[in-house]
Amino acid sequence: MFGENPKESHSIARIINKQHLLRLKNLLKDPHVDASIVYGGSVDENNLFIEPTILVDPPLQAAIMTDEVFGPLLPIITLEKIEDSIQFINSRPNALAIYCFTKNKTLQRMMISETSSGSMTFNDTIIQYAADTLPFGGVGESGFGRYHGKFSFDTFSHEKAIARRSFLTDFWFRFPPWNNYKLQLLESAFNYDYLGLVLVILGLKRRRQRSAGI
Repeated sequence: MFGENPKESHSIARIINKQHLLRLKNLLKDPHVDASIVYGGSVDENNLFIEPTILVDPPLQAAIMTDEVFGPLLPIITLEKIEDSIQFINSRPNALAIYCFTKNKTLQRMMISETSSGSMTFNDTIIQYAADTLPFGGVGESGFGRYHGKFSFDTFSHEKAIARRSFLTDFWFRFPPWNNYKLQLLESAFNYDYLGLVLVILGLKRRRQRSAGI
């Protein structure tokens, strides 16, 4: 897409300033990281350009695998089978986004239910950020809050809880002194177990023995 010489392309962005370019350049300085480069890797400081770079199996403890990259550097970690990716993802800090390329519906469900991330996109990248009907935000170390559209409004809004109770009736058994009979009534009422409530009143239901401190 960028031609034989990406540096000459007007379709590829430059790094925002020299400070960030040097930060990215330093990520590649580690000899073990440099040895893992299989494509790209050239840097032009004067033009704030870094060639799109692919690395295969760089050291997991290297800065490129522990810091946020924010640049055209793509580390690839190989695994025995695709299902192992879930364990690998969960061993790292929470991701801002997970991009999962698979037609396997079972794996898709596993990715959704067994990993934690700010967002997840299947078989594409970035597109979730363009949809203002989807919340944008991280989880854990990748950030907090939700933004875009109404989600931004909700994030900076406080939902004040308001509760009202009628004076027409009250559950007398919620007040002390408590005993097993009152606790049975309270448990049934709290769980909307109306049949259980009737059975307790009729003396046909015994409360399971529990140790409790009140």
